[in-house]
Amino acid sequence: MKSSAFHRLVLANGWRCIRMVGSHYLYEKNGRIVPVPYHGTKEMGEGLRKKLIKRMQLQ
Repeated sequence: MKSSAFHRLVLANGWRCIRMVGSHYLYEKNGRIVPVPYHGTKEMGEGLRKKLIKRMQLQ
C-alpha cells in the first residue's frame, strides 16, 4: 500500500491530522495521538502498515 493511500484510509476512519512534523503526520482520535510517517507515493513497509492498523484499530 502506498503511503498516500494509507493516509486516506486513516482519515476515512475518523482520525484527524493535528500537525505535520518533518516527514510524519500526527493523527488524533479520542485523545490518542499516533505519529504516521509520510513518504508520498512510496510503498509502505508491510510490518509498519500492520503495526499502525493494529495500533489505530483501522478497518
